Amino acid sequence: MNLARTSKSFHVVILGGSFAGIRAAQDLESLVLPHLVTITVVERRDQYFYNLGGLRAMAKEELIDMVWLPYDRIFQYSHNKVVQGEVTSVYPNAVILKDGRKLDFDSLLVATGSVYPAPCKVDATSHVQGKAELRMYFEMVKTADSILIIGGGPTGVGLAAEIATQYPSKTIVLVHAGPRLMSTEHNSTSMSRKAYKKLKSLGVNILLNERVIIPDDEPLRNQIECRWLKTSKGRSLFSNLQFLCNGITFDTSFMDTLDPVFRHKIVDGETRQLRVLPTMQINHPELPWVFAAGDVCNTTGEKQAYRADSQGAHVARCMARMAQAWTQGNSRWFD
Repeated sequence: MNLARTSKSFHVVILGGSFAGIRAAQDLESLVLPHLVTITVVERRDQYFYNLGGLRAMAKEELIDMVWLPYDRIFQYSHNKVVQGEVTSVYPNAVILKDGRKLDFDSLLVATGSVYPAPCKVDATSHVQGKAELRMYFEMVKTADSILIIGGGPTGVGLAAEIATQYPSKTIVLVHAGPRLMSTEHNSTSMSRKAYKKLKSLGVNILLNERVIIPDDEPLRNQIECRWLKTSKGRSLFSNLQFLCNGITFDTSFMDTLDPVFRHKIVDGETRQLRVLPTMQINHPELPWVFAAGDVCNTTGEKQAYRADSQGAHVARCMARMAQAWTQGNSRWFD
């Protein structure tokens, strides 16, 4: 398949303005002469949210304003831009936003990230609302005497460490279903031991090989409330603040329109992640100009910021080569 040119310059659309998307956008702008490429980043938030700092901001209020940053300095050239919007449909050469806007592209990067239970990832699209939510969580952490953290992956371990460091007198219990902290195959036992030792030195009570049972009719409410919750081993745990730090999901329903017949080749039916080749191109032989990077793709390894950053840089190099071939009139610019 080959597509007609959308404009005089090579037009790139990037869905998602976080680690992978912004790295790809900035690198691509620097790799190609400015008149050869136009870059549009579509981001549902009105400002960049540095979610890694969000956990620390829940324990240190002075950081809340620092984890939200405007997008006005992302690009060097004014024809490249970040627009606020939410994608609803993706087609071979265009995306449709929720408000009806249509953005044509010659190459597309999907870097929409992952969905995580609040407050580990703030869902707000407005930085004003997002800062208000973080301040609310900060006040709850400050007020609570006993905090229960469910999930011992990187997020749960990080949150426990931040709170315990700032508030050493609080009772913090971390419950993890696995045999060791951060117990995926991608983390070494040495790393798990170091995390365990560090949390214990901070006074965190760690329960491994145990699950917290959350009643269906009494879900966690992300608010101060005194609760007794039982574990899979029959233990009763009291806390007046609970944080759920597991349950990562992926919303890629907007990709179903790209290939409605064979979409199972693009989207993993179980995880809803996008299937990608080693080149970060999506798993579709007729759409080599469509890429995915960051949490949303099904690459192996932990979903970590440095991996998303590296993948974004790789995609930028691939797109730069495509742009050069495209502007030279090569009919196989996408190879």
